Amino acid sequence: MASSHCSWIALFLVSLMTSDIGIFGRAVDTRGFLLQSPKIVNESFRPTLRTDALRRWRRGVTEAHRERCAELAAPWLESTQAPQDNSTLLQLRVRPFSPGVSRGLVFPGKSLFSFVRRVYHCCQEGLNCRSVKGIQGRLRGDTDVEFLFTREILSLTITRAELHLQLSNPQHLDIHPVLPSMTKRNLPTRYSSWSQGHTVELSVDLLFLLQSLQEVAGGAGGSPSLVNMRRMVFSSRGDPGALQDTDTDVWGDGVTTLLPGLSLVLDCSQDGVGVPCETSGVHLSHTPFMALYYR
Repeated sequence: MASSHCSWIALFLVSLMTSDIGIFGRAVDTRGFLLQSPKIVNESFRPTLRTDALRRWRRGVTEAHRERCAELAAPWLESTQAPQDNSTLLQLRVRPFSPGVSRGLVFPGKSLFSFVRRVYHCCQEGLNCRSVKGIQGRLRGDTDVEFLFTREILSLTITRAELHLQLSNPQHLDIHPVLPSMTKRNLPTRYSSWSQGHTVELSVDLLFLLQSLQEVAGGAGGSPSLVNMRRMVFSSRGDPGALQDTDTDVWGDGVTTLLPGLSLVLDCSQDGVGVPCETSGVHLSHTPFMALYYR
């Protein structure tokens, strides 16, 4: 009986020793140094990997943001090519603002809000600080885009005027804007292009249009000139693809002025070969807007 008790006591002590060895035991290599388990090693690397990934992501966002800020002041690309036969035609029309039901306020769209926010954030970082005014267009049918101008807009000292188009481009075509009125005068169409995924953003230089409007309407504190109005009319009639009379209206001071419209052509090509834009899925994804920089 005593022998049996001794055996149980011995087994109990061995069990305790084994348990202690299991808790405090550590593996060692052939040189006697402690080795960490693979689980511990992996866990120690996880915070570093997450930090590196986060740092790379922030660096990428910062670089992309600075690139978009640089685009705000990037030099224009120039196109001197004539419109293709299978081009897409947009008609841009400018009308005086009036509080009537048919020509009331036009609320800014998502793309215009995004653009103004980008200009603001870039200026906060000291990049390309300029005063800008956005004018939201509205579609009249499938190919007519109308912009409402106030007397205040034409009184600004405008340094740069841009038409912004956002286009769906599922086949990643090369898209070039052409202003026939510039081509007929042997002048280039100036534009910039930026693409991401299936979307293309085009900005077209319209400074000449705003200067013509200001000249006709009296611009920057001046008064309308009958000579300038007649020059605009004759220029329009002599050039079917150029500025065209679209409306007569009355500004706040009771002066009747003629406001022009403008044709814009979109040419699409793939590997240098012209293709129809519409049948290739190219279309406006947002209503165009104008951005006017002024001082």
